[in-house]
Amino acid sequence: MNQILFDSSTGVLVMALAKDGRMIDYSIRIGKKDHAKYVVDRIDQMLKRKLLTIDQIDEIIVGYGPGSYTGLRIAVMVAKMLAYTKNIQLKAVSSLYFLSSGIEEAVAPMIDARNGNVFAAIFGEDQMILEEGLYTIDYVREVAKSHQVKPYFIDERHYEIDTKKIIQKSFDIEDVHHFVPNYLRITEAERNLE
Repeated sequence: MNQILFDSSTGVLVMALAKDGRMIDYSIRIGKKDHAKYVVDRIDQMLKRKLLTIDQIDEIIVGYGPGSYTGLRIAVMVAKMLAYTKNIQLKAVSSLYFLSSGIEEAVAPMIDARNGNVFAAIFGEDQMILEEGLYTIDYVREVAKSHQVKPYFIDERHYEIDTKKIIQKSFDIEDVHHFVPNYLRITEAERNLE
């Protein structure tokens, strides 16, 4: 089974190509809110390096948030488009989990949400200690400390992925058309309308 995995919820576009869950190629690109220009091309480059075509892909696993509003929309839209047009099974997984899946011990991944806030969760060995949400950095650090869990701030240079774990944690998207990113908060424009 051939799988494409990708996430663009932060300033880094992380992609992997896997065969039966084992990573066989990857692509990393640090961007400046311009992932949209590179996602499809990067997928194509990975496939060509392994002499594969998109028609040989069985699953697409996408990080669907939380994170950058624009980054989430890009990843989810590309994943939906490819899944629908090529009849590929679409799966989704938390971006927080995706970008910290390579860490062996329990972890408290955080993505900057500005103004002293983070999108965060705390993943234990087999359980969720803190549900995904929008929290203050101090609150997440306090909860992590009380559970003796390592805080992990995800950014362009700090992320660790494990394709097998990402695939195991992913879930099937039954209705591709109604699949939306996990934003966890309304946009600034929506807040200004209130």
